[in-house]
Amino acid sequence: MNRLSTAAFTLIELLVVIAIIAILAAFAFAVGQGALRSSSAAKALSNLKQTGVILANYAADNSNHLPLSSGDWANGEISWFQPILADYAGLKLDWGKPYFLPDVFYDPSVGKGRQHPFGSFGVNTSIVLDRISCRNRFGHMKGISLLSIPSPSRKVVYCSAKENGWDSTWYLDGSGFAQKGFDEKSGPDPRNGGGAAALFADGHVEKLDVKNMDQPTRRQLFTLDP
Repeated sequence: MNRLSTAAFTLIELLVVIAIIAILAAFAFAVGQGALRSSSAAKALSNLKQTGVILANYAADNSNHLPLSSGDWANGEISWFQPILADYAGLKLDWGKPYFLPDVFYDPSVGKGRQHPFGSFGVNTSIVLDRISCRNRFGHMKGISLLSIPSPSRKVVYCSAKENGWDSTWYLDGSGFAQKGFDEKSGPDPRNGGGAAALFADGHVEKLDVKNMDQPTRRQLFTLDP
């Protein structure tokens, strides 16, 4: 009887063991969640790099011109930035689905249910111009030339962003961000490991601290100003 009593756990000891297991489980869950977020952020940067390669190849084959930021769907014309690049690269567009772009154009850190309704559409419209802006500024509608972008290594063409509360888009009004600064609802979104994933006109990728960026830096990175 004494041996059994000595070998048995007391209620307090059981509670302590349960508490320790709960703490370890919570710690393991937090580590796992952190690893998933880190993996998603890394995948987002990888997707951006692939997009940058497609963009650079497109420019090389189109007299250094980038695609237009937006256009129209008249006569079935593909005239939006992402579909233009996808079509150029021979990637499949699944028009029958709400999120019909190839996976490379999506941000895996944001689930499909929280994506913008048109998917991860958009671009920095202050750098990559639309038809009217391009015509007014350069007299043509071929898209902006890389030669017309001052310091391409310091100009963001593509950035993880929000638009009026939608969790995932690449659409960005760079001039608005340069003037007004960080906004929780619209503009660059630091969802990729604490920074906004950004693709620059020269093809390289960075994570940017958009929350603490001063106005001269915002203007330098997100507008066509020299």
